Amino acid sequence: MRNLIYLFLIVVIAIVMSACSNNLGAKNLNQTGLLDKSGNLITNTLIRTNVAYFRGTIPIWATNGKYDYVITTNVISGSDKDSIEIEIKYTDNVIFPDVPEDASDYYSIIVPYAGKTYYTVSYKDTNRLKQLWLDQIQRKGQSDGKVFAIRNRDNNRDINNFQNLKEDSKGASRYDYYYFKDNGDIVYKGGDKNVWTNEHVMKKLVGAVIVDYRKCVERTDWHNNNYAADKIENTGEWTVGAIYKMATPVNEARELFKNGGEIEGAYDFIATRKWIWYFNNDFYQDKVYYVRQFYNTNFMEVLVLNRNRDWDDMSGCLGVDAYYAYYGSYRSQEGDLNPSGFTHENYPYMTDENLYLAHRPEDIVPLLTHTTTFADAMRGWRFMAMPGHKY
Repeated sequence: MRNLIYLFLIVVIAIVMSACSNNLGAKNLNQTGLLDKSGNLITNTLIRTNVAYFRGTIPIWATNGKYDYVITTNVISGSDKDSIEIEIKYTDNVIFPDVPEDASDYYSIIVPYAGKTYYTVSYKDTNRLKQLWLDQIQRKGQSDGKVFAIRNRDNNRDINNFQNLKEDSKGASRYDYYYFKDNGDIVYKGGDKNVWTNEHVMKKLVGAVIVDYRKCVERTDWHNNNYAADKIENTGEWTVGAIYKMATPVNEARELFKNGGEIEGAYDFIATRKWIWYFNNDFYQDKVYYVRQFYNTNFMEVLVLNRNRDWDDMSGCLGVDAYYAYYGSYRSQEGDLNPSGFTHENYPYMTDENLYLAHRPEDIVPLLTHTTTFADAMRGWRFMAMPGHKY
């Protein structure tokens, strides 16, 4: 009899916990943020700070890819025994996770064009997150028969024309856009240097996570910066990000697309090339042409369709951003298969999706040390997610 009572209590507790979890996950909100275990919305779980403290191992994001910093080791006296605290002071502010102890697994996120705009979802529910990404690129919330396609770098045509054939600067009549396959893979429909009608799978979808929108608040300006790179800020507004592996590695992309014409945008879709200026005591020293050395199909990025963009303010369109870990030297040249800066320690953060899938966004965001905004007015890049036909 006592065993039956215990069994009954266990079943009741399980039902109550399941109901609480379902209620938490079913909340309808119109703002993004983390939900605590009572269902309250917390909107400030990413903070900017110039000092961080750690006990034990320093996470890789705390030092790699950062600017100047100083590490100090402090001994903290306790009632039982002393412990070691590591203090890192940065020259500039860094993004740091600040998750409360009563945090649930659920977040309110925004996914434009997927359906109802705001969704409450667990960061562990990778299947649902992947489906939300697919619903977004398929524009399930619009019911107009159109899906998102991505306009290429030099394609300056509007929504009604960006998927049409056009004669390029080399005299070839070709398409110049990317489409999403049913499984989310990204295909370039513009041929290559040799065959104008070829289609190339550029990036393969492997999963989805929660990340925040990032916003470029200052473009590269070699007049005012000691280290001239775009200034990117985290907005803290949560959305879905899709993890893509490079189906076409950077060196293969160079051989296929680098021709000085419009299709060279397909090379930049992988290489994310950019001039970086270096200064010494405010005087120009030199500049390098940064090339992202994703030289095999293991390398990955998190792709986001971003409402924050600085090019072609057209209704119904989204910017295309890539967030990724990168530890290679900016001075590595094209074709470098052993870039300076790649180590056994940091290589997995550039290649292993399992370090990101089903992890809290506050832990993911600091790992993604680099941002490429493919809609970039400073570079004249016109990549844009635009409503169009499927293929």
